[in-house]
Amino acid sequence: MAQCQWSVPLGVLTVFVAYASMSYGVLQRVNTEVPLPYMDEVFHIPQAQHYCRGQFDVWDPKLTTPPGLYLISMVPAYILSPNLCSAEFLRTTNWALSLLLFWTIYSLIKQLRPGQSATATAVTVLSLSLFPVSFFLHHIYYTDTASLLLVLISYSLSLSHRHLAAGIVGFLSLWLRQTNVIWIAFIGASAALRQIQQRAHIVRPSDSLLTSITQICKWAVRFDRDLLEIALLLTPYALVAVCFAVFVHVNKGIVLGDRSNHEAVLHIPQIFYFFSYVVGASAPTILPLASPKWFVRQCTAKRNLMLALCLGIAMAICIQRYTVEHPFLLSDNRHYPFYVWKNIFRRHWIIRYALIPLYVYAAAAINRCLCKDTTSIWRLALALCTAAVLIPSPLLEFRYFTVPYFFVRLHISSRSTTRAVLLEALWFSAINAITIWVFINRPFTWISEPGQLQRFMW
Repeated sequence: MAQCQWSVPLGVLTVFVAYASMSYGVLQRVNTEVPLPYMDEVFHIPQAQHYCRGQFDVWDPKLTTPPGLYLISMVPAYILSPNLCSAEFLRTTNWALSLLLFWTIYSLIKQLRPGQSATATAVTVLSLSLFPVSFFLHHIYYTDTASLLLVLISYSLSLSHRHLAAGIVGFLSLWLRQTNVIWIAFIGASAALRQIQQRAHIVRPSDSLLTSITQICKWAVRFDRDLLEIALLLTPYALVAVCFAVFVHVNKGIVLGDRSNHEAVLHIPQIFYFFSYVVGASAPTILPLASPKWFVRQCTAKRNLMLALCLGIAMAICIQRYTVEHPFLLSDNRHYPFYVWKNIFRRHWIIRYALIPLYVYAAAAINRCLCKDTTSIWRLALALCTAAVLIPSPLLEFRYFTVPYFFVRLHISSRSTTRAVLLEALWFSAINAITIWVFINRPFTWISEPGQLQRFMW
């Protein structure tokens, strides 16, 4: 894998300046119209302010994630003044991380697509930086921006063969969100797979899953020096897993604080929602590569039709037995998933099953978009890690889809035309304009909390 060369084209710098200026304008508008902590900020901001005052023994039991974001915010606060830890200042520190995220995405695009033109790279980086859910959260004080940033930095370092640094950054990512341990494991597995491909010259993108597994097994039983080198390569990532296991043992569980609303369940349809979410979000880049018409043609082959039918039957069983309706999803009308669930899934019981063809198509489309540049084992690992993150969660929350979405999207960019990616960026811009406008200009109140403004958000 080629390492990133940091000679930044003028076009990318121009895009960055435009993006940063526009995003800063959004931040200022949010700070003006929503000056007080909102939603989960009512937990995050006071906790960060305790840390700014050096009160490390104070912890809000309602917080369920580690204190990484608050520790990050302390750095500029202590350089300037601990008294600066206002809601506006803390949101600004989070926004600054989004600028680092822009350059991390640029680094990954250069590593994964070394031959891509400067124009295509600039448009791709812009599009991914405008991804609506993460873009929205850049402008409030949530853990998502820092969490995504550290995971992608770890991946970039891994692609550059700096595995010790990747492991260290991966460990730091656990201080933002516990489930990042799964993504660090995925990054380590991806690094091992790349090493096997380079040393043994096996596991090509054109190989089937069975062929790839057979090749790896035959190579592994030889137990030569390459196997030991891969074990050494995996050590930093394994140490992250060990540290996480120690944390789980000491904490007596994964979740910090209040665990009553974060109990693990078997919510298998989450992965179906994710498939359709990815295709819907990146339709401008995915549909030209894997249109519904292509899917119908594929199903004319008897083998593919039988596979689709079997997959559909398995999905129907999972929907019937393992659909979970979290109380928050049914009661909190400030989040968009509330309306998705209310107006689609709860409209009629049969709708949940009527969507199965969409889920099968979405899974096939994602696989097709990835199959040219990734191996079947890599795609299986990504699917398993995505399932490990999403299925235990009882709550349908679009924020939880962000990291796996980025792993998928980063690996289909080379097959998308610049025009398609530009359409995707415009699509994201339109969604951002609408959701941010609604958040700022369409507040509402609850009868139970008169005088307190509520706002729509992801």
